[in-house]
Amino acid sequence: MRYLLLILLALCSELSLGQHGQYATFQAAQQEDSTSNLNTIGFPTIWSHFGGNSRHQSRALLGPSSPTLSNPTWIADGDATTTYIPIPQTGIVVDTQRVYAIATNPTQPGSSFAVAFNRTNGDFEWATPIPSIILDSWSTPAIDPVSKQLLIAIGDQILALNTATGSQIWSTQINGIVVNASPVITDDLGESDRAFITNYSFGGGNAAKLICVNIDPFNNSTNPYQPGEIVWEALLNGDCSGNTPAYTNGRVFVSTSSNASSLNGTIQAFDATQTTSPNPIWSFTNTINKGFFSGVAVARGHLYASSYSFTGLQYSANTVKLDLQSGQLIWSVPTNRTDSTPVVLDNGDVIVSGGVAIGAFDFLPFFGSLPSIQYIKEDTNNTSVIWDSALDTHDDQNSNGIWDFGESFLSIGGWTHQPIAISIDNTPLLIVGTLPQSQPAQLFGHNTHLSILDLTKSPSDSGFVVEQISGTGSTPAMLGSWIYSPSEQGIQAFAPTSITPIANTDLLLRYTQGKITLKELSDRLSK
Repeated sequence: MRYLLLILLALCSELSLGQHGQYATFQAAQQEDSTSNLNTIGFPTIWSHFGGNSRHQSRALLGPSSPTLSNPTWIADGDATTTYIPIPQTGIVVDTQRVYAIATNPTQPGSSFAVAFNRTNGDFEWATPIPSIILDSWSTPAIDPVSKQLLIAIGDQILALNTATGSQIWSTQINGIVVNASPVITDDLGESDRAFITNYSFGGGNAAKLICVNIDPFNNSTNPYQPGEIVWEALLNGDCSGNTPAYTNGRVFVSTSSNASSLNGTIQAFDATQTTSPNPIWSFTNTINKGFFSGVAVARGHLYASSYSFTGLQYSANTVKLDLQSGQLIWSVPTNRTDSTPVVLDNGDVIVSGGVAIGAFDFLPFFGSLPSIQYIKEDTNNTSVIWDSALDTHDDQNSNGIWDFGESFLSIGGWTHQPIAISIDNTPLLIVGTLPQSQPAQLFGHNTHLSILDLTKSPSDSGFVVEQISGTGSTPAMLGSWIYSPSEQGIQAFAPTSITPIANTDLLLRYTQGKITLKELSDRLSK
């Protein structure tokens, strides 16, 4: 203890002893990421992609104050003359100045716009007409933090807009259409950065492809491609729908919803730096006859993906963990059907948001599964789901062991929803929405609630839902401790509570009690 106190005193003398708020940041991830839109521990300093960054980690690094859902600070729905409402289930992205979304004008059915609002006060900044979505696509834009461009994959195009003005910089037509897939951007390849997108291949006659697009200025020697020019296309051994690529350290990873000979989805790794169509570095085929209709997540030196099942109940699909370098299967766990991407917590446990809102399938009582959050506990001997929020809160009124229409349960998560993990004083929390109970043949709409969950508790425990607000809840984004969520009223923003200072002696006590790490102690004392 004496040596520990000496170390702490030395640390205090070396750092600025200004006051800092009471909320902790995440612990360092096992594997650092070199891209510039991440901080030194691998989490986004801007919310630049679906899932926050090019690895789709869906985790936020908090500022020095507490996120809250008590009341929206602002709701942004357009300018004085025109209303712009985010397209249901699409995600949004945020940089230090603006929030960006794909929206529609309700008075112009079928219209699509890229829109931007001031991040701190919600003031309207610009709106740019873009091609219409196809098949209710819920793609999310991406921000290129180097060139300050907003990339959008929509219709049969990928296009770049100036983040400050909304003016179009370039557009490229792809051979196919985009449905539910979002672009991913590299920002660590010097003068040869790229964007990647997959096309939709069901019923359209176009083979599924991973498409590599140049996003940097032309340079005859180092980058002989014009901005927006397709550098290469790689044929994927299967079909695609909603397969958002992930990128890290020179490799791009992509899933498919089937392969050439079965419904088993695949996951492949490619060299992102190639200038001709590359062969896969490795390829994995799902262990069950189900496909991946979503993106993949990269965390802790591994890759994670969840599948979708068209039949069966709450555990009819699966979630897999693969070695990032070789594609070797680490584990496969039965989980709910989903088009969302797994969320990996900093202790290695995994969250899956899955299940279909029940209203849309009242006429098919044995199809689908309840929307839920499932918690996978990673264990070297038996990795498994330890709770399901719907099943654990189901009021089985007739005691028949299955859910029947009219029986209540906690409805959170769902197949189109991407939650966000945060951590406060080493307590893992989840920001998650509630799907609308859609009508038959109307699967998509804006979420009805947004909640903060305490992941140290079980769904039936008191205090599991820490905070909840109605009227919003579609796939959120975060910057610092601000929360942003689309709704049918527009984008809603939730500012954090004011900073609550903690004395340095209290910080030292928290460290000695194991409530914060040495890294967190250092961060707090230095601010």
